Amino acid sequence: MFRSLLCKSGAAAIIRGESSSSSSLPAKYFLFTASQNQNVVVISKSRIVTSLFYSFSTSSDSDSDTSFVVSYLINSCGLTQDRAISASKKIKFKTTSNPDSVLTLLRAHGFTELQISKIIPSFPAILLYNPHKTLKPKLEFFESKGLYGLDLANFISGDPLILSRSLSEALIPSFDILKSIVQSDQNVIKMIKRNARIITTVKRVMVNLELLRNEGVPESKISRYIIDKPRAYTGDADSFKEIVEKVKDMGFNRLQGTFLRAIQGLTSMSEVNWRKKEDVYKTWGWSEDHIQTAFRKNPQCMTVSEKKIMAVMNFLVNEMGYESLSIAERPTVICCSMKERIIPRCSVIRILVSRGLIKEKIAISTISKMLDKSFLEKYVIKYEQEVPELMKVFQGFMNFNCENRTVYTSGSVCLDREKGCIDWFCVMCGNMKACLRDEALPAPRQSLAVTLACICTSAVFANCFWLTGRLHGQAVARASKEEKAHV
Repeated sequence: MFRSLLCKSGAAAIIRGESSSSSSLPAKYFLFTASQNQNVVVISKSRIVTSLFYSFSTSSDSDSDTSFVVSYLINSCGLTQDRAISASKKIKFKTTSNPDSVLTLLRAHGFTELQISKIIPSFPAILLYNPHKTLKPKLEFFESKGLYGLDLANFISGDPLILSRSLSEALIPSFDILKSIVQSDQNVIKMIKRNARIITTVKRVMVNLELLRNEGVPESKISRYIIDKPRAYTGDADSFKEIVEKVKDMGFNRLQGTFLRAIQGLTSMSEVNWRKKEDVYKTWGWSEDHIQTAFRKNPQCMTVSEKKIMAVMNFLVNEMGYESLSIAERPTVICCSMKERIIPRCSVIRILVSRGLIKEKIAISTISKMLDKSFLEKYVIKYEQEVPELMKVFQGFMNFNCENRTVYTSGSVCLDREKGCIDWFCVMCGNMKACLRDEALPAPRQSLAVTLACICTSAVFANCFWLTGRLHGQAVARASKEEKAHV
């Protein structure tokens, strides 16, 4: 069989007999190569045949081992076939004893099946680590610092290679260095929960922080802002220095928090993304100077998405009647939540204006900065007897059935009473969509215009869990929390 197979391939043939050119050789199995004139030449003796059969055997064993690993990764680790095949190229094992122990350890420390299926493709070698001597001490170290359960699992999932680092030579020293910057274990935990890789890039972080110190940035500011946005300080030292120089050229004061917020903003986006956001603002009549002014007052106005910018600008300018350029002077409002702050507060104000209870719309700063408790007292509780539905409007969104469908709404008054219409407003894109007659509404709510979130299908599913059922006590609790944070 081998003779015919190998001869047919034109590569080699195994035959029994002696070479015509070497009659002194004993009769054994030899490996020959056939030439075009069909003369047979001896290549070697039987040990080559042994080697040939060995290569066939090992190739077969290797394929079997790979299939075994792929099957395990799919069935026990939840990997897709493509990911399992890719991961199997990096690890080999013939028994499942150690991998099983590793998975058992991870599950015991709160890792979900989904998280495990994400960790293994990034770090397949974890299945070969000693679960009790290597992995468990590292997990217990983070737990001893206050990181456990789902938080621990999310942290490791963010950068699984953390578990490949030496506990005594890398993880503990890095944790201690970060603690020296932010003063407590709890603050380090806050940082690494927001950016897992900061614990593996401590040397780079220290270089960047030293640059800030040399520029005169107060240590108190550094420790505060690195907790908030740790990723901003983990970048390449040369790139970080360029951004610092750019922020200095923009006129930011090194002693103020906006200096670090500007650095955080610029490190979070590319030059292309910056230009895209500039273009959005320019469609609302802003010049380069207006954009620079807004960025200096609140750098976060350039970190929100283009869709968010459009939604806020469209609502405040087209629906509330604010001047576009006045928003450049109070850019904090761009960063506020449409659903939780801008729409509820503006809806309250529109009701009060339409009832003649206040003379004009409030300042943009009131929308963006006033604490919930203060807004409640000044604009809701004060007028609750005259407008009983005011609290419901402020609490957020209500739901009711309209034309055989559920509509999620935010209360706002119908300013055109003769027409008796309600405004369809998409909280996702900020566009006014249509006008419906009051008759479509249940009688108790015919006096309200409503902001509808049902225009965008995505908005319905995104908002339906949040938009309904909030109680007055929740609003007061949130207000109390905000007040304490500002004390």
